[in-house]
Amino acid sequence: MTEPRWPVIEVFGPTVQGEGAEAGLPCYFIRFGGCDYRCKWCDSMYAVEPAEVRANAQSLGVADLISLLTGLEGNPEWIVLSGGNPALLELGTLVHNLQVAEFKVAVETQGSRWRPWLAGVDRLTVSPKPPSSGMATAGHALALSRFLTAANDAGVEPALKIVVADAEDLEWAKGILTTYRAAEKHLSVCTPQPGEGHWESTAALEHQPPESILRLEVADRYRWLCEQVAADPDLAGVRVLPQLHVIAWGSARGV
Repeated sequence: MTEPRWPVIEVFGPTVQGEGAEAGLPCYFIRFGGCDYRCKWCDSMYAVEPAEVRANAQSLGVADLISLLTGLEGNPEWIVLSGGNPALLELGTLVHNLQVAEFKVAVETQGSRWRPWLAGVDRLTVSPKPPSSGMATAGHALALSRFLTAANDAGVEPALKIVVADAEDLEWAKGILTTYRAAEKHLSVCTPQPGEGHWESTAALEHQPPESILRLEVADRYRWLCEQVAADPDLAGVRVLPQLHVIAWGSARGV
């Protein structure tokens, strides 16, 4: 039987997971190419756009990936399978082999396509996309409902993590978080993209380097979101975080 191979954009770490259920934990990352969404503020379009995936992905199998991981420094407990959308791929063989190698496997997906292998990972995080992404359609809402029903039928209670850019996103996220059961519930501050806010240029902060301005923008958004959530009893128990890797490394890739 031919060994399965997958389009891999990058393998990196050890670093610290910046958001969601593993936030703050040392991890390795495997980023796969290919996605069925096109979020307006996506920070990894190089793993989404078909032309970039074709140009940059390597076709790798289990042995290749294990070799790359064992060649990295450190020894984190967790490996995060990211994308793109890793749930587009059949990764059950990889998950099994990573677990045999004594890693814990976490997966993040937007909840558009259920795969039976997702029931075997150590943590599944579902990240539905809010209105600011341009992906909050009726069709995607139906897909999410079906995904979470399938997860429940498989005995899995995922963590939910929703990116919030503005008040409309927050109200939308509240609807999702109060509708569906979840092992954990997270809100993640949407990091501004180039051209938003003061990141690229501002008279008031003209002597600050762009990465410092980015961090100030994130802090402003985080403060706003914290205040909104803390004042809303319906969101008690929801964890609120910025993207910690942005605080530490700015917009750098591979961290």
